[in-house]
Amino acid sequence: MRLLIITALLLATAVVVPAVRSFSEESEPLEREMQRKLEYSKQILDGLVTEDFEKIRQGARSLNEFGKRKWIENESAAYRTQNQVFWFTTGTLLMAADNKNIDGATLSYTQMTHSCVNCHKLLRRQ
Repeated sequence: MRLLIITALLLATAVVVPAVRSFSEESEPLEREMQRKLEYSKQILDGLVTEDFEKIRQGARSLNEFGKRKWIENESAAYRTQNQVFWFTTGTLLMAADNKNIDGATLSYTQMTHSCVNCHKLLRRQ
């Protein structure tokens, strides 16, 4: 079961990488910021597979701060929704880490990754 979860999380991370790279036509600072988000996501994944709740907490806290900001000039309801889902799931990830709840943290990470993929899909289509 654990191997299945790890494999699923690694696949989800692999889907995010091309989406992050699709922003290359945007400004350099945005690309750097997206790379930082990806690094924090990897930190969380590492914490999940090793049950290192401090790593999970640190990565989730950093991503939660990102979620409070407006990323791009996009006033669509769909974008705002994805940003809110991202912010909410990083918050639940923080709570799960504080409670040392590996299953809850894994679920929140999966939901967060799903919101990232959906947001990047949305932005590519606009």
